[in-house]
Amino acid sequence: MGVTLQVLQSLVVVVLAPLYVGTLARAEAIVSSKRGPSVLQPYRDLAKLLRKGSRQSEHTSWIYEGAPFVAFACYLTVSAIVPIITNNPLPLAFMADLIGGAFVLGLAGFAMALAALDTGSAYGGLGASRASWIGSLVEPGLIVVFFSVGALSASDNPYLMNHAVAAGGVVWVLPTHLLGMLAFFMLVLVENGRIPIENPAGTLEVSMIEEGRVLEYAGRHYALMRWGSYMKFFIMSAIFMNVFVLPWGLGDGTSYSGALLGVVVLAGKLALCGLFVVLIDTSFAKLRFFRIAEFLGASFLLALVGDVTAYVIAR
Repeated sequence: MGVTLQVLQSLVVVVLAPLYVGTLARAEAIVSSKRGPSVLQPYRDLAKLLRKGSRQSEHTSWIYEGAPFVAFACYLTVSAIVPIITNNPLPLAFMADLIGGAFVLGLAGFAMALAALDTGSAYGGLGASRASWIGSLVEPGLIVVFFSVGALSASDNPYLMNHAVAAGGVVWVLPTHLLGMLAFFMLVLVENGRIPIENPAGTLEVSMIEEGRVLEYAGRHYALMRWGSYMKFFIMSAIFMNVFVLPWGLGDGTSYSGALLGVVVLAGKLALCGLFVVLIDTSFAKLRFFRIAEFLGASFLLALVGDVTAYVIAR
């Protein structure tokens, strides 16, 4: 049972991640008084790319070839260790905690940055350098955010964090939790190239950050990169909703019916998370590049104040 539910959870991430991104794109278009693409457009794009062959520069090495597979495997690994559809730990849940999951996500970003530099492309190097600079500011913020939740749950395991917030009652309204929740949401926007950091609908190469690293990819390799980015957005949104915002409604991890109910509840939670993302994407302008450090600094300070608040309350 546990192994089957483990596979089901990863399949939910792999299969539904493009639908989540497609739904947000359609919602943003409707809010902007446009018709917009179909919610199934990401699936069509992936199918088209998977049918195409790959082309690469003669100057690339095995790093370019292997990076898409490493990144996709990293996102698939994280999907196995965080609560997506059940609130009880699945067989692979104890491979790593949230901090370990953050390191795995960092490994995916590192592989993509190396591949971008390996091509020798000016745009690839620009995207890699920008993404690495932003990542160096995001990682400390993520660690401090997880410390703030860990201070309330006395654990850094995401499932135990979910139980502590769900059963704690008053924990949900403590300043430590609220500040950590806000800081993590800001980091979700940064890590997935959303406004105010990057415009996901932008097509100007010079201003790209996330997409700038994969401009040299085509065909199947590019499909894996795109699919992996969809999965990362889905996973981080699920962590935000299941650990920070609404930790209730997940399956118990002992039955298929409970797991399927967890999938339905997850869809509702992601709809709520997507609503906030759409409102921000359609209400704010993209920040100038060197203002991004201020945005990330604010996120880090919010999480840090939350940690200090936890210490004060404990005293």
